[in-house]
Amino acid sequence: MKKSAVFAIIFCTVVLAAIVFFGVFFTVKEITVRYDNDVTSADKQAVLSVIDIDAQTNIFSVNEKKIKQKVETAFPDNSIEVSKVVRSFPNKVTVVVRERTQLFKIGVKNTEKFVAADKDFRRSAIHAESDLTDKKLINVIGFEIVDSFAVEACYQLKDFANALVGAGFNVDSITTFVKTIEFSDDKMTVTLFDGATFSIDRANVGASVTNCLNAYLALPYAERSGHAFA
Repeated sequence: MKKSAVFAIIFCTVVLAAIVFFGVFFTVKEITVRYDNDVTSADKQAVLSVIDIDAQTNIFSVNEKKIKQKVETAFPDNSIEVSKVVRSFPNKVTVVVRERTQLFKIGVKNTEKFVAADKDFRRSAIHAESDLTDKKLINVIGFEIVDSFAVEACYQLKDFANALVGAGFNVDSITTFVKTIEFSDDKMTVTLFDGATFSIDRANVGASVTNCLNAYLALPYAERSGHAFA
C-alpha cells in the first residue's frame, strides 16, 4: 500500500476519533435553573421540564431563542422571562430566569377589577382588588384600561419605568420609591413615598424623569420630602 494511502487512512481515523471524542465531550450533561429575582409563579423543576433539552444535544447546538420562547409561553400571565442562557464548557447549561415584576395597578374601565402590569406590559391578567392587597404596586390614577395596552398612557408608563432603570434603579425597587402616578391632560404627577412629587411632561417622559430625578438627588436627603420637582 502506498504511503499516501496509509497516511490518508490514519488521518481519517484520527479525524473521526476526534469528532466522536469532542461530540461526547461537549454533550450537555447538566442543565440548571437560576433565579434572577424572587420568583413565585414557577418552581425550578417546572422550568426544567419546559426547557426539555435532549440528552444528546451538543452544547454548541443549544438554541437560546427556542429555550426563551418555550419558557416565556409556558407560564400564566407571561410571568416568567429568560434573562440569559449560560454555557459552561464543556457540558453544562444554566438558564437564568426572572419573574416579570408587577409595577402598575391600573383600573379596568367599567369594572371593579385591576391589571397589575409589568414595565413592558407583558402581564395582562385581570385581578380583583382583594387579590392585590399583599402586592406593593404603584397606584395609577386618571387612566383606565379599556381593551388594549396599545395606548399612549401605557407607552408613557413604560417610558417612565425605563427612565428609572436607565438611571440605575433595579426594577424590583421602583415600587418602594414611587407611590402613585396621576394622569392629567399633559402631565403625569408622580408622588414618592417620602412625599416629594415629580411633574412629568407626557410629551417627553424620559427627559422629564431624568431632570426631576437629578434635581431630587441633588438636594440633601432631609430637604426632599414634600418638595415638588418639575
